[in-house]
Amino acid sequence: MRRGCLFTFFSLFLSIAVMVSCSSENEGAAPPLSPTQAPAVQPTASLPSGAAGTEIGGHAESGGPPEPDRQGLADAFAELVLGDEVVTSYMTSPEIMCLAEGAFTVFSDERLDELGLNPASFTEAYRQPGLFVFGDWFDISDHEAFELENLSLGCVDWRSFVANVLVQEGEPADRARCIASQITVDGLRAVVRDAMVVDGGEGFGEAQDEVVQAVTACYLSESSVTDS
Repeated sequence: MRRGCLFTFFSLFLSIAVMVSCSSENEGAAPPLSPTQAPAVQPTASLPSGAAGTEIGGHAESGGPPEPDRQGLADAFAELVLGDEVVTSYMTSPEIMCLAEGAFTVFSDERLDELGLNPASFTEAYRQPGLFVFGDWFDISDHEAFELENLSLGCVDWRSFVANVLVQEGEPADRARCIASQITVDGLRAVVRDAMVVDGGEGFGEAQDEVVQAVTACYLSESSVTDS
């Protein structure tokens, strides 16, 4: 969920539209694929502000190191993302809250400390345009990245996310839904990875080619209906 304009595909769609208009008379329509759904992953419940015998941000009764401020992290996430008009154009408030409540449970107390992941560092990362993806700012492991992807797949309707992005870029709603419906679960995971883990630097990350193919199929399908 990077701030600013996440994806710019309008010029891509225009070029494909020209290509399709020139070739649709000679090529058969590609039937739309059946939509698939991301695997259901139960959102992780939010953690309480403090555990028994400890105070968040303070020291445990045993005199050990301070506990990580997980609730502060979740609050920072919710405040920043819910206040970002770009992200809220693509995601619902419940989806954002699900991510806020679960994202930091992926990390152990020791890892949060090791990564320097706290409300202040999280806020700083989010306010760097284009850099708010965990793996770009914090040295997370492959396992932690995979768990973030699973959490995100359980919290967010990523087909709706893709369709909303495309509509914001100027696509008609019906065509945007057609494109999103044809992306595979693996493709959705790649979209999640680009939005939450590592910014691939272009479009929908590793799902870019799959999205382009879906765009072409949906244009061809529309052209076939129009010509019939």
